[in-house]
Amino acid sequence: MEKIRIINLAKRYGKVAAADAVTFSVDDKEFFSLLGPSGCGKSTVLRCVAGLEEPSEGEIYIGETRVNSTADGINVPTEFRPIGMVFQNYAVWPHMTVHDNVAYPLKLKKLPNQLIETKLKEALHTVGLERLADRYPSQLSGGEQQRVALARALIKEPEVLLLDEPLSNLDAKLREQMRFELKDLQRRTGIPILYVTHDQTEALAMSDRLAVMNAGRIVQVGAPAEIYTRPANRFVADFIGLMNFVPGRILSRSGDEATVEFLYGRRLDVIDRSGLNGACVVAVRPEDISFSSAAAMRCRVEVCSYSGHLIDYMVRADGAVLRVQTPKTEIHKEGDELGLAFTRALLFAANPS
Repeated sequence: MEKIRIINLAKRYGKVAAADAVTFSVDDKEFFSLLGPSGCGKSTVLRCVAGLEEPSEGEIYIGETRVNSTADGINVPTEFRPIGMVFQNYAVWPHMTVHDNVAYPLKLKKLPNQLIETKLKEALHTVGLERLADRYPSQLSGGEQQRVALARALIKEPEVLLLDEPLSNLDAKLREQMRFELKDLQRRTGIPILYVTHDQTEALAMSDRLAVMNAGRIVQVGAPAEIYTRPANRFVADFIGLMNFVPGRILSRSGDEATVEFLYGRRLDVIDRSGLNGACVVAVRPEDISFSSAAAMRCRVEVCSYSGHLIDYMVRADGAVLRVQTPKTEIHKEGDELGLAFTRALLFAANPS
């Protein structure tokens, strides 16, 4: 069942289109991310779903309720939409305790105190803040403040959660920890999440599906593994993970296999269904290149970077600079002359329109 459905959403500021013809849906119990660079329109879309921005065109459904329709003049105010929202800065009240911050949405509704306390206890337990109920935000860590904001969103028992880059203010280690906590929270509560981020690692690690946006449009929707291994175009390939790009030329085709020439006469057979012919761009992930003493292509290690779980190399081969990543046990020194082998590549148009 679709819990959020967006149809041909557009948002314009004068002549500038922040979002254009955006269409996607979020299923029940799904963690769905909008991913893209700054200014691509992802937060604009989220704010339209929340009712904080009014679309220029299109329709938005939350559950079976149509909360926006420019054609029919429908724009349900934020406070009447069945949503919980967590912002980048958490927006917790500094003069209120954790208890009062989380209870605030229910007090606005003037619910009975006993019911508020029951729901408050459940919300604090869900995010693991039972013992911190009497503390003020200034006495909490960044991760704990984020949990306060989450509990405040959950206590309303929303149909969907909208999260706008909620981890961006945390340090790297805490951000990684909170990725797992957020995903675990979503699995336990079953509440579908629409998550906005520019961090590809977050989106890949947490999402059931994600949509990659660029210049106000969605360019690909799919599961993380699908988008990483089968990017729809060069922008997605470049934005998601690391990628080496070198010019090439398709020499021949046989079924779904193309023989491509690149790097001064080197040939590689590539599984490719694009139908491209002639000049192309060959794209290779760093983990799909390996060092091999038997390989005819030679390279020189120019930079070696130890990253704990892997070793990241910058090498020069036939005038091209390439990134190569190997397991941490495979160690080479800067200046070493080695052979290079390619295990997988993607092909894109040389001059995309």
